[in-house]
Amino acid sequence: MGQKLSIAPNEFLFSYVGLKTENVKQGALALNLDWAEESTESANYGAVIKKVVSAEAPHISIVMCQEGEEAAQSVDALLISPQDFIVASFANTLPAKADVKEALKSWNNYFKALQQHQYLLGEHFTIQLLPTSSLSKEQQALSNAVRCAMQSDEETKELLRQFEGFCASDKSQSWVDAVCYGLSQYKSIQSTKTECAKANEALKTTNGEKETAQKELTQKIEKIAQLAQQVENLQNEMESTGKEVSNTKNALSEIETKYKDVSRELATKKEDNAALASENNELKSESELLLLQIQQLQEELESVFAEANSNKAAVAELDEKYKDATNKLTQVSAEKQKLANEKAEQTKENELLSLQIQQLQEELEATFLALSNLKTDFERIEQDNKKLKEKAKTEEVASAQNKVVAKKITELEEEKALLILQISQLQEELESTFAQSEKSNKAKDALIQNLETKLAQTEKRSPELQRELQNAMSEQELLQLQIKQLQEELEFYFTEYQKLKAESPDNKALAEFKSKIEERFPQLVLSESVTLTGGANQKDLQRITARFTQVEHGDKHWNAFSIIVNDRKGVLDIELHAPDKKRVYPLSKFVKTGSNKVCDFSLLSPFTDVGKKALAELPALDHALLVGIIEELQTKLKQSDVQRTDATAHLDLSPWPEKLVKLATALKQLAPKQAPKPLNFKKLSLKQNMVGATNEHLLISIENLQVNGISYPTFDIKVGAKQIKDKAFTDYGSIEFRELANNQAPLATWPPATEDKWGLKLVLDLPAQLNEQQQTAIDSLKEEDKLFIKELLTKLADRFHTLDRKKLKVNQPLENWQKLIAGMAAKF
Repeated sequence: MGQKLSIAPNEFLFSYVGLKTENVKQGALALNLDWAEESTESANYGAVIKKVVSAEAPHISIVMCQEGEEAAQSVDALLISPQDFIVASFANTLPAKADVKEALKSWNNYFKALQQHQYLLGEHFTIQLLPTSSLSKEQQALSNAVRCAMQSDEETKELLRQFEGFCASDKSQSWVDAVCYGLSQYKSIQSTKTECAKANEALKTTNGEKETAQKELTQKIEKIAQLAQQVENLQNEMESTGKEVSNTKNALSEIETKYKDVSRELATKKEDNAALASENNELKSESELLLLQIQQLQEELESVFAEANSNKAAVAELDEKYKDATNKLTQVSAEKQKLANEKAEQTKENELLSLQIQQLQEELEATFLALSNLKTDFERIEQDNKKLKEKAKTEEVASAQNKVVAKKITELEEEKALLILQISQLQEELESTFAQSEKSNKAKDALIQNLETKLAQTEKRSPELQRELQNAMSEQELLQLQIKQLQEELEFYFTEYQKLKAESPDNKALAEFKSKIEERFPQLVLSESVTLTGGANQKDLQRITARFTQVEHGDKHWNAFSIIVNDRKGVLDIELHAPDKKRVYPLSKFVKTGSNKVCDFSLLSPFTDVGKKALAELPALDHALLVGIIEELQTKLKQSDVQRTDATAHLDLSPWPEKLVKLATALKQLAPKQAPKPLNFKKLSLKQNMVGATNEHLLISIENLQVNGISYPTFDIKVGAKQIKDKAFTDYGSIEFRELANNQAPLATWPPATEDKWGLKLVLDLPAQLNEQQQTAIDSLKEEDKLFIKELLTKLADRFHTLDRKKLKVNQPLENWQKLIAGMAAKF
């Protein structure tokens, strides 16, 4: 590859690798390059590398060392850990706080630039990591002390995490060896006591969780007892209903016997057919009325029977309605009896015929109530009417009426059969309800047994957990505590999210809450279920196909989508097929890497050049989504919370959780930094303008401010100008924050130490050159507040010309204020 150029942030790194320092030159490592303008042909790498190490501002100062004068074709970048860098930088001097912070800042910029160039230049840009053993024994001990101090601060701890995460993939040393090495540096008895105290606290937490599980088990047992009582009540109701059905069948048998007697009486009928015809006319109209009443009663009975299987009270209500139906039919019978009495003045033969008809009506009504089988008896009536027709051919009208009566009787028979069928269906429903209650009872018994088993396992493992906690040491236990805190935080956010979602899906608070979750956990993906729909377990190919349902990532939601994870001879990748009408593609952009007879597809892999190129084309949100999907699948597999199809029932999944962790870790290293959401507001209004001899300030109201997922209807700040001399304006600005409406804090770093008669206030003086006290005031702010103030001042300067001054006069031209505010923003 030709000449190699060695670079480092300082000359002392060269001595650790044995390089001569006579030919050391100063250089500048580019922070950002427009790589679209650079050629990747080998012939041009010399020019590219020259531009990389001789960049224009902004850049990072470096030193270079090269043997020979030919153009270098590759770069060897020297790198040590941040703690080693601090120790080596101040080996012969006593540093100030500002010097240490500046050194860490320089190391971080150098480290990020190395990662970027290594990714883009590939094998032409290598990073040589110098181990701690390069330092002297005294410096190694001091380096370990510096690392412990950095672990206690959130910002420096993040630097350590990024560096150690970057170096982990290049180390063959196991994490056990790393932990043992760290433990060998600390043998303080007081530290051991502190760790044991932490272990006891964790054990107390475990015991508390066990007591909570016991209480939940007791509550579930009580609930199951209540369910058992409900099942017993339901069984009693079913038995009562069965008895009522049996009584109804007995009544039907009695009515059928009575009706047979009536049929025999009708067989002896030889009276005048003419009178019978006229009476049959009346009977027809009355029968139609009776049928209508029967239909109404049937509808009432059907509604009552439909509710009979709900509870015992519904059965009682059915009984009451049944009695009402009986009373109505009795009233109809009384009306028929009254009609018979009115015709009692007719001849004895007609009177006898009328009586017989009345008896027939009563028996028909009773037959409906009892729902008996009348088919055979009404066939006999039809035969009798045929015999009468043969004896009285001249009375054709009467015979026709008899046919009508027979037809009506047939209709009643069909309705009766329908009611019997409904009773049968009711009985089947009761039996089904009983079977379901039995099944539920068995499921509850299984649940109790499962909970008791888990409780016994927890009690059995308690001594073992205690011994493990007592044996756990500094770094390993701290990692466990961080994981637990993160899990609790995730559970809290998820619970609050579900609560807000249940209260109002369109709630403004829900939208802000989801935005906070997305900002705090950009990779968090939640799914209702994961199903394995396909897979392979061959020699050179292992594969799983997973289908996610009801998936949420930030403010995005999918009903379902599928992904494929492949292990091709040890190289992992994610396979996604091109979207179509039936296939959902979750990423915002489709990068085609291949095609087959089915569809186009993309293979996203952090382990191959093609896969890395495809990943580079995706935005930061897609990177976060990919990592979240892999982590969600890994979590479901680890918790055995994955459903399987018949095709995947026998697929071995034991190696996949470890593979998915490896894949997610590699994806995180390649993920670009996600740009924060921009700050926006609707309007700027001037509320106050104070003008003094040497000082002025503007009280500005910012309406509908949107930042970091939070909405402020009104956000007031005071921008000041100090040390104004003569007619010239000043470059000494200040910004003041006070508590907002409804006691809302304007910054995350709140409350401040300063207070006056109007309340709490935070004033930041921002002259052209900051003194130590002014710089300390800025450094004491949280990082999110620094970014917020910088963006707020920048936006304010850009849109200051839109300031609504109403009737207030501004003493200075707006251009002077814009220039001052822009200079203030540069201090952050």
